[in-house]
Amino acid sequence: MTKKLLSVLVSMTMILTLLAGCGNAGTPETESQQTPEEVTAEEPTTEETAPETEESAAAEESADVGELTNEEIKIQKVNAAETKGKEPVLDINEIYGLSPEGDLATLAGDLQLTEEDTAKIKDGNFKVAICMHMLNNDVNVTKTNLIKDTLESYGVNVIAVTDGESNVDTMISNLETVMAMEPDLIISIAYDVNAMVPIFEQVRDAGIKLVFFECAPAGFESGTDYAALVSTDYYGNGRFAAEYMAYLLNYEGKVGIAYYDADVWTCNQRDQAFRDVMAKYPDIEVVADQGYADYNQAGVVADAILAQYPDLDGMYATWDVPAEDCITSAEAVGRDDLIITTVDLGENSARILAQGGMIKGIGSPRSYQDGTAISMAALYALIDKDLGSGYIATPTMGCTQENVLDAYKVIFNTEPAAEIVNVWNENNGAE
Repeated sequence: MTKKLLSVLVSMTMILTLLAGCGNAGTPETESQQTPEEVTAEEPTTEETAPETEESAAAEESADVGELTNEEIKIQKVNAAETKGKEPVLDINEIYGLSPEGDLATLAGDLQLTEEDTAKIKDGNFKVAICMHMLNNDVNVTKTNLIKDTLESYGVNVIAVTDGESNVDTMISNLETVMAMEPDLIISIAYDVNAMVPIFEQVRDAGIKLVFFECAPAGFESGTDYAALVSTDYYGNGRFAAEYMAYLLNYEGKVGIAYYDADVWTCNQRDQAFRDVMAKYPDIEVVADQGYADYNQAGVVADAILAQYPDLDGMYATWDVPAEDCITSAEAVGRDDLIITTVDLGENSARILAQGGMIKGIGSPRSYQDGTAISMAALYALIDKDLGSGYIATPTMGCTQENVLDAYKVIFNTEPAAEIVNVWNENNGAE
């Protein structure tokens, strides 16, 4: 797998074109997405909504009994999403997780701009910088391309796009650089929610507006310290990975968890969701729950789990790159029958799904919709339009061999590569 780390790209005037290889595998075929003049963060449409609607109704009914905390509402929704032996809903229209502050989400589709709003933005001569934590995977590249294209379609000058290369010190340096360029707003992520507090305090105190995606700094409050936090439903991603695992195992067996052992909210949420769902099923035993601080060591953890539990039935990894290392570990001991589920759809994981490989289910962010939602939140913030609670979320897309081609289109808003299509056709009897 090729990982291409991009260096810091900063310029007051240059137009940045993002190329990326992916921690997942490769890059989408298209380099950028076409963005219409009027953008709405649309909610997904689906023909397969009935089971999810029933689950939502059950959750709402249980939530009406007494005064429940948001955390209790979350768990009740997870418990109500009982598949009862049926394949879990793939095209999901429910938000299961909470914000880092424990807030319920506003659906991204609720954000819309009027003609008057659009005129204000175009007349504002606004400058925005995008400071990413990593640009080595399909999800982040798609998201960043779309944010940039959308903002520019409204006349916003995107003065910088930076790559933190998965390193907090690099991110801090990048933020210091773009602060000197005096943007009106910075779009970024608190890659380490504690270590990055001081730099984001400097940004805030300089009068630069902040829109975060996925993680905000510890102690920061929406509406006061930043305009909005936009995130996919990472808890929902992990929930789907767990429900699909349980379904494939017929709700019994031994499962191992190989998780990313770092204080990263987006990862911690999906991992906890997997554990919460497994706890629903008394005949499924989580026999190993082991972490890796360096994701390049995921295979070492998988080796250890398989050595201790050679009869393991399923394994979960925090995202698809470590999941691929788990595949290598399983193949090395002749366990081609091991069931693996994970989070994030990329080029390699899409191909593995298409060919019926060991990765059987993926709870994926909707990268295109995430990018649109982040763009909309930034546009709202530039003109001081109300963002409600400040937590904006998009739902999970469940991916399996059956729907991977259609899921890819929804996630990336582009056709999958010919190789993936050909692999799917070869393994599904299509001509």
